[in-house]
Amino acid sequence: MTFADVGNWLVDPDLIVAFWLPLAFAALAALIARLFGSRGAALASAGAGVGFVLAYAIILHNWGVPAPLAEHKPLYLALLGLLIGCVLDSENLGGRFRRPLIVLLGLFAVLWIAAPALLDSRAGPERNLVIGYLIAAAFVLVRTTHVAGSALTPPLQLFVAALGVAAVAVTADAEAHAKLALGLGAATLGFVAWNWPTVRFIPGAALTLGVGLPLLALGGEVALYEDGNPWALGLLLLVFFSEWLTSRIGLGNKGKAMGPWAQAFACLLVIGGATAIARWQAGLPLPLFG
Repeated sequence: MTFADVGNWLVDPDLIVAFWLPLAFAALAALIARLFGSRGAALASAGAGVGFVLAYAIILHNWGVPAPLAEHKPLYLALLGLLIGCVLDSENLGGRFRRPLIVLLGLFAVLWIAAPALLDSRAGPERNLVIGYLIAAAFVLVRTTHVAGSALTPPLQLFVAALGVAAVAVTADAEAHAKLALGLGAATLGFVAWNWPTVRFIPGAALTLGVGLPLLALGGEVALYEDGNPWALGLLLLVFFSEWLTSRIGLGNKGKAMGPWAQAFACLLVIGGATAIARWQAGLPLPLFG
């Protein structure tokens, strides 16, 4: 691949719609929120969810209001997550019960994704897959509400996990889900960009729910309804241990600036493994090996 090929790929119309526009929308939304003072700063993490909602309409060419509920669950969960998250963040609600409240609300929301598969499945592998999905959803919500080491950790993990879901969706021929997951990752990166190397906006419930719920919705639909590889998607859970995977790397005085890069690299290795598993199980050639 030449430099010209890379340049053409970066300005490909599909990539502009699925990646660059969501990133720009989210970054702009976070900046606008910040202009409203301290309360706006508390709501800045909603920018990622706003970027995804706008990208959703562009990617699927769906500007109808309201969109059919059953066909656009990731969109409605993003809107619901943004609404609940913004209320919690702007009013600083929850106190010491804030974290379990967010987790319980998130789990209740993703039941909407799992309910059809749970009701239609029989005891055995199909039912186990649904239960495994709900356990994984709880795990993601618990991890992303726990700021460990750096406030940049949760949004970074959500960004890379969305890329992983997109990669697995591609192997399942779920093109729409792949584009939406890529757009979600790009929108989250728009928020991440404001917080490196200095954290400016603390990630709040609007990020956990506004990004986490559509991420879980897309991953759940790929696993439960699009024949996405459940083992590959399960491996992506390691992304939410990124700070543990890199905690023993001695970065010295550069840790604050380079720590997120180390976490991102560890997460990308996880994505590589998940993609390899998904492609191998689907009988597709592995990258670099033909």
